[in-house]
Amino acid sequence: MSKAKFNKKVGVVGMELPECPVCMEQMSTPIYQCLTGHSLCNTCTVNLIPPFCPMCRQAMTQTRNWQLEDMIERATVPCPNKSAGCVYTMVNMEVEDHLKECIFRQMACPLGSVFGKCSWSGKLNGMLDHFKERHPKNLNTDDEITINNTTITNDDRHMYLVAQNKFLFIISFKIDTMQKMAYWAVQHIGSKKSAQQHVYEVHVTSNQDQRRKVIYTEHCFNDAIEANEIFRMAKCAIMPLNMMDHFLKDKRLTFSCTIKRNQPGFKKGTGSAPENKTSQNHSKAKPKGPGGNNFRTKSPGPHMPKGPNKQHKNNK
Repeated sequence: MSKAKFNKKVGVVGMELPECPVCMEQMSTPIYQCLTGHSLCNTCTVNLIPPFCPMCRQAMTQTRNWQLEDMIERATVPCPNKSAGCVYTMVNMEVEDHLKECIFRQMACPLGSVFGKCSWSGKLNGMLDHFKERHPKNLNTDDEITINNTTITNDDRHMYLVAQNKFLFIISFKIDTMQKMAYWAVQHIGSKKSAQQHVYEVHVTSNQDQRRKVIYTEHCFNDAIEANEIFRMAKCAIMPLNMMDHFLKDKRLTFSCTIKRNQPGFKKGTGSAPENKTSQNHSKAKPKGPGGNNFRTKSPGPHMPKGPNKQHKNNK
């Protein structure tokens, strides 16, 4: 084993990870020892039948080599996808989490993962071409999305891929009749840090009255978390189905989604972004929507009487 420098904050720097004396692969935890003290990796220990050390023929034990495990966990290592182009280095204990969001990893088609209708897998740089060839209807190139044949009495699920600059995003929409809610979520395909630098706005426009519009603003998640988990936490745009019924016409729902870099003043977890002056003129009061999201209606809601406020005061 080569010499290594130890930094308490970073870990073991410049250390070559030790090899298992049996399989000759880099050691991985947990690491068990025999009665003599030889250490084997977990895979080799499990495969030993009978459980005797190949080095000294002494019985293997359940004693862990905690010191060696700690050194390995704190060692700084490159991403396993280094040969594919990833330049990220991290302490060994963070590798598993990084691989979930590494943009150089092997990825499955998002539609196949949810609907099971596509077996494509490949790199991120090939996903956009895959959607153009196999799923053009699920590639959102327009500002507005229209979903046909949808009702508030049937569960529904849709997914779209959006390309913006050099980034790819997934828009997920779901109608859940059990929860009596409709959900919108936008996920960035990439790291959690990059995802948090983006916010999205969902504009839902009524097909019954074009003056009626609801706007939700929220942070992006990355694709390491499943959309259903985002829906469950309600950390996304949501709308009660009885409210959404006033936005449907001829079983048709219309909405648009804009994604932009995070703006100063947008507080994480609030579910809202700073309102511009135009929005403030439409409504001085900003009622809280479902899940804590701010929403703005450009016209009186479906159960509100129309007419100027002065007229109501005179009627009183």
